[in-house]
Amino acid sequence: MSMKTKIEQLKEVVKDEIKRIENPSLKLSKRIVVNELTFIEARHMEDYFLVAHQLMTELKKCENILIGAGWDWMISSHICRALGITYLNPKDHWLDLILVWGDDKRIPTISIEVDEDSCLFVLDKAIELFGYENVAKMPVKKDKEYGVQAYALLVCQDGVANHFSVAEIIAEQGNKILCTKECVEECDNQKILRFDILPSAKLTRIKRIQEQIAKNGKEVPMMYEKWIWNEDYQLFSDGDLSDIPLFNNVIIQKVTKLLLPKRKHNSYFDELLDILGLSHSSRGYTLYHEENIAEYKKKYGVVALLDDNHFSYPWGFLFREDVAEFMKYDIGLSWKQIAQLLQYSDMKKEYEAERLKHFYLHQGMDNGIKEEEMIRIWDSLFNRESSKSLPSKAHYAGRLYLSVFLAKLKHQFPEEFNAVTCI
Repeated sequence: MSMKTKIEQLKEVVKDEIKRIENPSLKLSKRIVVNELTFIEARHMEDYFLVAHQLMTELKKCENILIGAGWDWMISSHICRALGITYLNPKDHWLDLILVWGDDKRIPTISIEVDEDSCLFVLDKAIELFGYENVAKMPVKKDKEYGVQAYALLVCQDGVANHFSVAEIIAEQGNKILCTKECVEECDNQKILRFDILPSAKLTRIKRIQEQIAKNGKEVPMMYEKWIWNEDYQLFSDGDLSDIPLFNNVIIQKVTKLLLPKRKHNSYFDELLDILGLSHSSRGYTLYHEENIAEYKKKYGVVALLDDNHFSYPWGFLFREDVAEFMKYDIGLSWKQIAQLLQYSDMKKEYEAERLKHFYLHQGMDNGIKEEEMIRIWDSLFNRESSKSLPSKAHYAGRLYLSVFLAKLKHQFPEEFNAVTCI
């Protein structure tokens, strides 16, 4: 009997996991799953995703560790959702992965966000699963968002020392670990499997609040047990958001309360995503003057990026995924072409994108879109006032989930929320 290849093993695991989570609200796109598997096979990254699945499965068995909703592109990935690498379902937010799967050169790196107490526990669990000689810690540049140093977890199933110069050190817990003597920005994720481990102050805070709720003899609300649009959004409409991440800014709080609908419906989460997109764009800051807010609301109602008309938004696209969706389904560009266009847009290289522009205009006008509208949309990609690249909607979805959950805790458990905030 022949041994199964790595891609056959991965396909089998994905198929089994999809069956396990499948229900009408969790349905994943089979077409996208196949596309992602093709990408993984072409880059010989089957081991990477198999190891990620094994590690995440073991981490989730530990009651004392809090794991984030997902990070950046992972939330767009149907494979990552199937393997439990992200808690959020991309179909809930119309996310079809483009930044990785459409790019011939990009190598995706999975980031695992955990509470600060559990940051080094991930390393210990990896050593337990894959062997001491096969696992090492690599320091990475400190991100100002984190109070604790993030690190890269390296898994080399033929021994880390075969790829890096390593030193044996004593970890904080007193146990021995391997640490690389060098830091590299990117690994191939074939022989050298890299996972970025991100300590999260937000998750630590949630964990402390949950502990305080349990200590007071109350039922503890757990993360990810119900869909995000069923969470309590009252705080975003009329409460104090000063302690809620992403909404600390007074102006953003005012905009949120004016633009968020008072009625309850299933698009609250996406409304908040659009508000965050506005806060990212320098063009959006023109909205953040009180005299402009009333006029904006009267003219546009709530924040509605595309609505029924892809061209109605006054400042162009807010998110990269919206560009990808428009270019794919309304224009007919391939995923590879879209990936190239987004790269040119990020680097402000409009001249290099000239060939794509001719195809874009021809294809769009053939589909019945007016030329002046096509030009306006194209210009918005290259001539934005902001020097920043378009943000990832998927990344904001993961950040926003933690904010919404903290808002829920503040609204329903003010005593415990405030007690932890003061610690």
